[in-house]
Amino acid sequence: MPLGDQGFFRFTIKIKHKMAERSIVDIGKYLKKFGLDIGENPAFGGVGGGHSPTGYHPKGLAIDVRDWRPDVAPAYAGGKPIPWKQRTGELSWRAKQLGVFNEALGPGDKGHDTHVHLALEGKKYLTDQQLEWLATGRYKTPEGKLTDVMPGAPTVSSENPGSVNEQNANATLFGALLNAMQPRQKTVQEQLKESLLASAMSPRRSSSPLMQAMYSGPMDEIIYG
Repeated sequence: MPLGDQGFFRFTIKIKHKMAERSIVDIGKYLKKFGLDIGENPAFGGVGGGHSPTGYHPKGLAIDVRDWRPDVAPAYAGGKPIPWKQRTGELSWRAKQLGVFNEALGPGDKGHDTHVHLALEGKKYLTDQQLEWLATGRYKTPEGKLTDVMPGAPTVSSENPGSVNEQNANATLFGALLNAMQPRQKTVQEQLKESLLASAMSPRRSSSPLMQAMYSGPMDEIIYG
C-alpha cells in the first residue's frame, strides 16, 4: 500500500531531489565523495580498539569522520581554504543540526577533538542535498545557486539572503515525517519496566480454597451454600 493512502489520511508532496533511506554505511560512502576519510566501521577498514564492546562501532552502526587534509583544502569546491580543525568542528555542528543521528560527537565533546563520531540505528530518509550540506556546508539549489542554508531550515543565510527554497523545505518535511513514522525499538530497560508493571498489576489468586472459590463463583453461593 503506497504511503499516504492508508484509509485515514492522504497527502502528496512533489520532491525534485533524490531522497532515500540511508544507513550509516550509505552516509559514509556519500561523505567519501567529498574527500572525507571514513573509518572505525567494518565496511571502512574495520574497528580498532578503545571502543565499548556494546557500543555502536562494533555493531557497524557508527563511523568516525576525519578531515585531516592540509589547511589549504577548502570545505567545498571553489571555497576558500579553512584549517582542518575548523572544518571538523563545522561538520560536527551540521551533523547535530540535522537531528537524525543517535549520536553526533565532535570537537568540544570529550574524546572527539580530532574527528566526528556519527551513529545511526537502522535507516533514515535523507536527500542528496542534505548529505552534501553535511559534508561541505554548501549545496546547489535547483536554480544552480550555491547556498549554505541547511535544506529545509527556516533561517536565512548571511551569505545568501532570501527565503529557503520551497522544494528543500518539502523534502526535509517529508523525510522527517517518514522518520517519525518508523517504530522505535524499545530499550532493555523499557522492556523490563513494562514487564514488571504488568506483573504488578495482574491479579494474584490466593491459595486458600475460600479465596479460590471467590474468584470462580458468586459470593452468595459461597456464603449461603
